[in-house]
Amino acid sequence: MNIERIQLKGQLVEAKSKYKRLDVEAAGLVLLIRSLLNPYEDDTTKLETEKALVSLTRLNQLVLELQTLKKKITDLEEYFA
Repeated sequence: MNIERIQLKGQLVEAKSKYKRLDVEAAGLVLLIRSLLNPYEDDTTKLETEKALVSLTRLNQLVLELQTLKKKITDLEEYFA
């Protein structure tokens, strides 16, 4: 097995690991955002929209990074198939 294939397999393992970690973080942010934007709150002035906005911004960054990682993982898996 040549060095390039070994390096690519290492990248695949690293990408999968990072994907799982970021996916868990994203899931946690979704739960946090739901709690901050409680749809059952009668007084909308009590909603913590600033905190939700910060969390949503981070969630958007994670989703974009997850999409990039997913494509990289798919491409690497197709290479080794």
